[in-house]
Amino acid sequence: MSELVFDAVSVRYGGGHGGLTAVDRVSLTVPSGQVVGLVGESGSGKSTLARAAVGLSPVSSGRVLLDGTDIRRLPRRRPLQMVFQDPYSSLDPRMSIGESITEAMPRAAHPGPAGRRAEVARLLGLVNLDPDRAAVLPRQLSGGQRQRVALARALAGQPQVLIADEITSALDVSVQGAVLNLVRSVQRQLNLSMLFISHNLAVVRYVSDIVAVMYLGRIVEAGPAEQVLDDPRHPYTRDLLAAAPSAHMGLFDDEGDGEGALHDIDPPDPHHPPTGCRYHLRCSIGPLAHPERTVCVTTDPVDDAVHRRHRAACHFTGSGTGQLAPPKGGSPL
Repeated sequence: MSELVFDAVSVRYGGGHGGLTAVDRVSLTVPSGQVVGLVGESGSGKSTLARAAVGLSPVSSGRVLLDGTDIRRLPRRRPLQMVFQDPYSSLDPRMSIGESITEAMPRAAHPGPAGRRAEVARLLGLVNLDPDRAAVLPRQLSGGQRQRVALARALAGQPQVLIADEITSALDVSVQGAVLNLVRSVQRQLNLSMLFISHNLAVVRYVSDIVAVMYLGRIVEAGPAEQVLDDPRHPYTRDLLAAAPSAHMGLFDDEGDGEGALHDIDPPDPHHPPTGCRYHLRCSIGPLAHPERTVCVTTDPVDDAVHRRHRAACHFTGSGTGQLAPPKGGSPL
C-alpha cells in the first residue's frame, strides 16, 4: 500500500495569453488502501491530473508525492500504473495479449520464459480471463475483454497505486457492471490505493471510499463518498447529481423544481477562467440568481475551503435548495 498526494499541483500548456492551465493548484490525497473517485464534466482536468501522476503531463508547479517522495525522483519504473479509457489504443495491435502483459513485468521478478508465462497465466486468471487467451491479438477480443487485459497489464507492473481513467465509459452498459465488480474485487484483494476517474456519479458511488469533484481545473468539493453524494455542499456537485440520468441509473428520484440542474449556459473559456468563484456564471445560488452576492465574482472561495464542510469551494455552501439524497448502496447498473 502507498499514499498518493497531489500537493498544489498545476499543469499548464503554452505560455502568455494563449496558454491553458488545465489543472490549477490541486491538492488531493489518495489514502493508502482506499479508492478516491474523481468526478467532473468533460474538460474539468481529471485526466490531465491523472497523466501528471504517471509523468505523461508536465507538472508546472507543486508536487506529486508517492509515500512522501516526489515522483520525479523515483526510478523510471514506478510503483504506480494507469489503465486508460480506450483499451484498444493502449494495447499494441501487433503484440499478443501475453506479450503485452509480459512487456510490463519487472524482469527481475519473473526470470526465464517459463516464469513469465506462469505470471501471465496468473494475471489473466486474476481478471477472469482464460489463460489460453495469452496467444490471441487484441482485435480478437471484445471491448470488455480488452479492458480486462489492460488491467492485467497494469497489475503486471506490480503497482502500489492504480489510476483508472474512465475505464467503463467506452463499454456497453451490460459489460460495465462486470468490469466494475472486477476492479473493486482486485483492489480489495491486492489492497491497492486507487484513483478512479469517471463522469458517472453512480459508478463513483459504487467503487469509491472518497469522492472529489473537479470543475475547470480545481477541486471544488471532497470528502467521504456517502457524505458528499448524500449531502453535497457545492452547487456544482448538486447540479451534477441533478443532471444524472435517473431513469437509467436509478441514482435518485428528481422531484424538485429543477433549480439544481445545470443551467443552459456555455461553460467558461478555460483559457480565461472567471474571476472569483469559477462556477458563478452557471451557479443557481450565486449572482445569477442573487445579484447582491458579488463576493462570488470578486473573491476566490478555494482560498479558505479548508474551513468548510467537504472543503467546499463555495461562499454560500449549504444555502441553496435542491439538495438531493440518492439512495444508499446497491449496484450502479
